[in-house]
Amino acid sequence: MLTYIFYGLFILACVVLVLTILLQPGKADAGALFSSSVSSTAFGPRGTQSILGKVTIGAAAAFMLLALCLSLPFITGTSSVLQSGLPEQAPVATPTATPQATPAAPAAVPTSTVLTPSPEPSKSK
Repeated sequence: MLTYIFYGLFILACVVLVLTILLQPGKADAGALFSSSVSSTAFGPRGTQSILGKVTIGAAAAFMLLALCLSLPFITGTSSVLQSGLPEQAPVATPTATPQATPAAPAAVPTSTVLTPSPEPSKSK
């Protein structure tokens, strides 16, 4: 049940994050980022953040924390592929050899395969 709650919150955080990023206004002077202008304010002070910026930061933090929580095995109830290994099987009883009263027919011996090189093609001109 806890897993379903985390997955629901994770999807909600994804949707909110995508919407808040798409709703934010773009930079007015986006070309200044790629010019050699020293007065570029791309990384300068931004002043006060709008509510949209704060929601974006909150959604991004929730997305990262929920992704981390969903990767933990005790939340989802799964184990690692590396830890799983082969499934444990009960030991199978091996049949014991019993002497046969009648002699068995001789086993067929495979014939050997001799590889002979094929003749070279004739050179006709």
